[in-house]
Amino acid sequence: MIRPKGRALYPFLNVVFHGVHISIILFALLGWALPSLRQLHLALLGLTLGSWFILGQWLGIGYCPISDMHWKLKESFGEGRPEGTYIHYVLQKLTGKTLSSPRVDKMTTRVTLSLAALSLTLWLLG
Repeated sequence: MIRPKGRALYPFLNVVFHGVHISIILFALLGWALPSLRQLHLALLGLTLGSWFILGQWLGIGYCPISDMHWKLKESFGEGRPEGTYIHYVLQKLTGKTLSSPRVDKMTTRVTLSLAALSLTLWLLG
């Protein structure tokens, strides 16, 4: 478990984890668009899907090591472990609505698989 000394470090680490998450999500959504980044984009999506469905066999489908560390940080500072995935967490924060975690997970999986297929197709054709 992450146990930084003092509460002053928590806001910084929380922002770092949000930045890493958002950067990965944006690259997953847009990385296919730049031909020079398609191979890296495919690698990221392969690692993501591997984490969700291979590591997920032992750690829970949809497992993300970055979310796991982020949630442990939140727990260690008394904020509690958010329900569901990071995308579910962010969408609820942005909309202010209670969203179905399984529904968000299905949407996220469909979008990720579609982006992987698109990126692979473009990379093979390019």
